Amino acid sequence: MKKKITVLIISLIVISGLTFLGGMLRSLDQLWLRIMLLAIINLCNGAVALIAMKITDMKPDFDIKNIRQYGIGILIALCLSLVIAFIPALCGFSLVGQHSDFSWFSIIYNFLNYFLIIGPVEEMIFRVYIQDTMISFFKKNKYAGVVIAALIFGAWHLINGSLVQMMFTFGIGLVFGTCRYLIKDCKYCGLAVGHGLYDFLNVIVRIYIA
Repeated sequence: MKKKITVLIISLIVISGLTFLGGMLRSLDQLWLRIMLLAIINLCNGAVALIAMKITDMKPDFDIKNIRQYGIGILIALCLSLVIAFIPALCGFSLVGQHSDFSWFSIIYNFLNYFLIIGPVEEMIFRVYIQDTMISFFKKNKYAGVVIAALIFGAWHLINGSLVQMMFTFGIGLVFGTCRYLIKDCKYCGLAVGHGLYDFLNVIVRIYIA
């Protein structure tokens, strides 16, 4: 238990530090350099979670061949996007940011970034490593670990975000975490796809509806 707690604290400090550094890099003028460095930092955050799991003998559920998990992840993303992004935008107010102008670069970059980096990395950190670790700390009320992991996910967005963003991401993290906790075939790969899809759909809403 002490080993798990120590590794968790160190991991959170490192991930938070890297995330803060990523926020500072957003002021770089060179777009290609900013994109490259942010990608590296995000991948490093994922690597921290993987190393922490290796140290604490955790085995992530990399069940790539389970087809049902992808359907579940996509369904979660569509439901979240409908409630948080599409319906409010159609009603005249946006909960996912201001209008963005269309560009093929934006579409392609965000698609690759969210599906290949953000979704997989954030789900690895928060739904696999942190949530499973938190659940292991509770013998009776294991769902408390899901809630705490979602709270950490929300608080993490305060580093480069706002209190409103923290509240939204806590709710989103709670939905993803609850689904993973309760649904047998809701596994990491499916959630990574769902997370990436949800974020990408927010981009689409900002371009075409907001």
